Amino acid sequence: MRVTNALIKDQIINFLAGNQERLANVQRQISTNKEVALSSDDPVRFERAGRFKSLLAKNEQYLNNIEDGIAWIVMGAESLDVIYEALQQAKVLALQTRGDAVSSTRAQVVPYVDALIEEMVLMGNSKFMGKYIFGGTITKDTEPFTYDGVSVTYNGNDGSLTRKVGDDTYLEINTTGSEFLNVFGAVIALRDALVADDGAAMDTAIAQIDTVSTQLLNTIARAGSMQRKLELTRDNLEMANVNLQSYISQAEDVDLAEAILQFNAQELGYRAALESSVRIMNISILNHLR
Repeated sequence: MRVTNALIKDQIINFLAGNQERLANVQRQISTNKEVALSSDDPVRFERAGRFKSLLAKNEQYLNNIEDGIAWIVMGAESLDVIYEALQQAKVLALQTRGDAVSSTRAQVVPYVDALIEEMVLMGNSKFMGKYIFGGTITKDTEPFTYDGVSVTYNGNDGSLTRKVGDDTYLEINTTGSEFLNVFGAVIALRDALVADDGAAMDTAIAQIDTVSTQLLNTIARAGSMQRKLELTRDNLEMANVNLQSYISQAEDVDLAEAILQFNAQELGYRAALESSVRIMNISILNHLR
């Protein structure tokens, strides 16, 4: 059976197109450093890389949650530190007017103690990203603490705020105002004792300040413990992400040295195919002319 020139031409074109496609594929692998970019490249490896990428994306979201939680805790701890310092300043003022101090001296201290109470309430109503830190799950619209000049009222609840840090893992991030409400009462008791010029009541208030100071330090320590748990979880997730990146690389990346060798071989083969095709076509044309 005689092979027509048209058939020879089609076969040559198809052969060259196949060579060119293989050459372009290797060139793409080298330029992107990816051997598997499409499912058609290797369905098994493509699916494996997809699973690793999905896990990586989830971990990144957990890391974002952790950073948000840490920032919340840090803001709260800083506010509690200010409240603790105000407690100590109130105690110093009380000690300065203790014993044989005259009534006028104690009266002069009252405005300073009132200012400390106001500062403590202000810190108790601290916000993070527009949300009240110490109100439990009541984070908007209602201030956790209100002060009417006589007493401080807690308007929040004891609800826990958490951040999701794993598929089934949630970590607590908040301190509720009820955990340190008594600090306000201790300083108010001191203020009232100063106003009444009552030395015995002052001694009681100073002892109460010592007690609530210890309790507040424990509350601050608990916040630090929550922060450390988040940081430990963050470290574990970051290590897991390093491993996932390695697995993705193993599933997708090309062996660059091997790919370059393959590219050179494909290019050489393509050039040889072009030269052979030209010779074949020339022979075919000569035969046709005969």
